[in-house]
Amino acid sequence: MNKAKVLEILEISAGTILLSVGFYFFLLPLSLVIGGVMGVSVLIQDVIPVSIFMFIANTILLIIGGLVLGKVFFFKTIYATLLSPSVIWILEHTVPADFFTRHLTESPLLIGASFGGILVGIGLGIVIRNNGTTGGVDVIQRIINKYLHIPFSTAMYVTDGIVIGIAMIINFQLGLYAVGSMIISGLLVDRFSIEGRAGYTVFIVTDHTDLLQQNIYDRLDRGITKVRVVGGYSKQEKNMIICTVDRSQLYIFKKVIKDSDPKAFTFVTRTKEALGYGFTREGAEW
Repeated sequence: MNKAKVLEILEISAGTILLSVGFYFFLLPLSLVIGGVMGVSVLIQDVIPVSIFMFIANTILLIIGGLVLGKVFFFKTIYATLLSPSVIWILEHTVPADFFTRHLTESPLLIGASFGGILVGIGLGIVIRNNGTTGGVDVIQRIINKYLHIPFSTAMYVTDGIVIGIAMIINFQLGLYAVGSMIISGLLVDRFSIEGRAGYTVFIVTDHTDLLQQNIYDRLDRGITKVRVVGGYSKQEKNMIICTVDRSQLYIFKKVIKDSDPKAFTFVTRTKEALGYGFTREGAEW
């Protein structure tokens, strides 16, 4: 197993543990239901222990997913699917779920919903960023997407919405807090699964292409793309350098441009996601 694969497994483990901790310490003790198997486990926690229900439900859904979606999905899903209820089981036998929330004297529901949503969102975002899945109702959502041709996001809202809808019937106020927590987690999932690889793309039109190119290599260790462009007014041909960097390098990049060619025309755009060498472990150098 190569280093990149080991790092991927470690990140999936960290993300799964983080979302499990957020659920156990903030959502569970306040009976906040955010959908999925975890949400159902909250609804029936007085009947069956949360970890046991999650083990049973995730295992059944994992088998269904293997039969319907294939062996690749099964083996890709099995690790995180069983890790999450395992973490919950360990916590159930070592630390009380209200370890933190019992100390909240003001707005416990607001704080619990916020921190629970934050931890679950960050954890799930990390898992998804590494092409992993926590299984559970995600299996049903993928089956709906594949066979009914319903967008995955729509399938997710339908399945999670049903669970939250039941929770709102039981306790409307708790249901509203759960909706808020789900929105927070959803935003953070997008942030960490996609924008975690975000950066800035810099476009530079310069008369000193070779000097700027070498300085970028030496000081930023980034590759570039050169494009021939023609000035609309001057009709002169020049080279435009295109280079994507992460946010921590942007300030240095500006200084590199200024030192190389103070007269260079430069504009910077926010890049939603950057893939390839320097941004993803599996990328190849351009």
